[in-house]
Parts: sequence; C-alpha cells; structure tokens
Amino acid sequence: MVSEDSLKAKEVIDNYVAAIGGADKIYNIMDRTTIMTGSIQGINVTIFSYQKAPNKFKQQIKAGNTKQVIIFDGEKGMMSLAGEKVQVTGGELEKLKFESTLTLLTDIEHYGIKLTFDGTEKIESEDAYKIILTLPSGIKWTQYYDTASGLKLKELKYIQSESGLFEQEITYDDYREVGGLLYPFKIKQSIGTQTMEFIVNSIEINTGLVDREFEIN
Repeated sequence: MVSEDSLKAKEVIDNYVAAIGGADKIYNIMDRTTIMTGSIQGINVTIFSYQKAPNKFKQQIKAGNTKQVIIFDGEKGMMSLAGEKVQVTGGELEKLKFESTLTLLTDIEHYGIKLTFDGTEKIESEDAYKIILTLPSGIKWTQYYDTASGLKLKELKYIQSESGLFEQEITYDDYREVGGLLYPFKIKQSIGTQTMEFIVNSIEINTGLVDREFEIN
C-alpha cells in the first residue's frame, strides 16, 4: 500500500512537472546543451553540459587554465582532469546516472526512486514543500518546491571526494522559458564554505548531438 506521504510527494513532483511545461514537452527533448558562467575565488568558470536521451551526459568545466571533463555513456562514468582519467564508481556513479536522465521526475517509479513528503520549510522568504528522494542504493536527495508556483527552489545532495563526504546545496532562481519549458537561469552551488553562483548563458534543445560525443575512450 502506498503511504500518504508518498502520494503527497508524488503530487508535489507532478505539480512541478506541470509548472515547468508538462511531461509531453519533457519527453520531446532528444538532447539539450547548456552553457553557464560564473567565478570562484576570482577565477572565471564556464560549464558546458550536454545531455542526450535517454541517459547520456557530458560536462566540460573550464576554470582558468584547467579543464575537467565528466562523461556518462549510459552505463559507465569517467572523469578527466589535467590529462588523468578516473573511472566513476559506487555512489558517485549512481548519482551521475540519475543526473544524466532527462526524464527522471516524469518516470520516478521506473527508476525505482522512493518519494517521501517531509512537511514545509521556509526557503529565503518562500514557503516550500520538502521532498526526500531515496535512490535504489539508499542515497537520499532532498528537494524543496515553492508551494505557490510549484517550481524547484533548492536541493541538497551528497558528494563523495577524496577528502570525504560533503553536502552540496543548489538553489534555483530566475526561471525562463526555452522551447516551451521553464529552466532556472540563476544557479547557486555551495559545498562547505565555498559558494559558486552561475548564470545560464544559453540552453539549446534538439540540436542533433551524436552518440560519439559521449564515448569513453
């Protein structure tokens, strides 16, 4: 039997999907390219993100003279920095798998994600529903949705690094329409005491990205 908390959480997610433009428009996305810029400790950062249905992902992060590349080819994950390649495994691979999926919130049950409604909280000055997503491995993501607009305001995730486990906080603002769907054009990421604010420069939909863009060599 589905719990009342799960039903309420699913309702919040469904309202979000409707608020940004609807499931049909999400299913029509074959690929998406996003470019955003920001700075950290005075260094300019540009992030190029490429996604292709159903679950291919490539991200290039350029910060000063350094370049980091993360690729998920639908099964395997790889990260390269300064010419060194490292295979992504464990919880970070699962995180990458779900972040690569274009239809994650429209097909929650298909991906085996458990939803829990955990009341309301204030995010800045807005009332927000708190939703906990439990991935098949047990990893939990927490998301906050505006009770009035239905839009996602914030989410919390955990990142595994060589230094240990860190909580990543991401806030979303300045939603704008692209191809019939609303996207946040202002994104702030915080890990520990480090905060990065990014402005989305462009989002392009269905430009015909090819599979070889996501190959892991």
